Amino acid sequence: MKLQRFSLNAGSLGGKIDILRPLPTETREGDRLLVDPWGVLAPLREVPEFAALLPVVDGEAFSDALHGRMRPLMLQIGPEPKYQLARLPPPFNECRRAAKCIMFDKRRCHPRSKKLPECWTPEGSPEAQRAMATVTLTWAEGRYVVIVEGAEFVAGSGR
Repeated sequence: MKLQRFSLNAGSLGGKIDILRPLPTETREGDRLLVDPWGVLAPLREVPEFAALLPVVDGEAFSDALHGRMRPLMLQIGPEPKYQLARLPPPFNECRRAAKCIMFDKRRCHPRSKKLPECWTPEGSPEAQRAMATVTLTWAEGRYVVIVEGAEFVAGSGR
């Protein structure tokens, strides 16, 4: 999957935070270039209840954070990952393999478990399952997942 990982220091706003963001995908339709900020997480739009849990932050706030100014991003980033796990609605908080898995343990095989197994898979289409599992396992690691929409900038790159 084409995802970027960042570790940023939010200082008094939250200490060190880890972030995962999908790289935007680009497709061409004739002369038009279409950019999808959801990238490999685009199948989550098929599952609005799950997609609603992902904060969409603007590109400027994300760029500011990469350059050390964290406040704009922290205002948009939403609740901590552990709270996002608690907000998962059924059936997305249950492993779809529960009935067939010989290793299934109802105390461990759910997103709020301290040690969520890597084999955990939610309900949905195969593409959406992969994206939901990626996001859920990322939250279980304590890492935020954000979708960055809008123009970004790099300081010192103007010519």
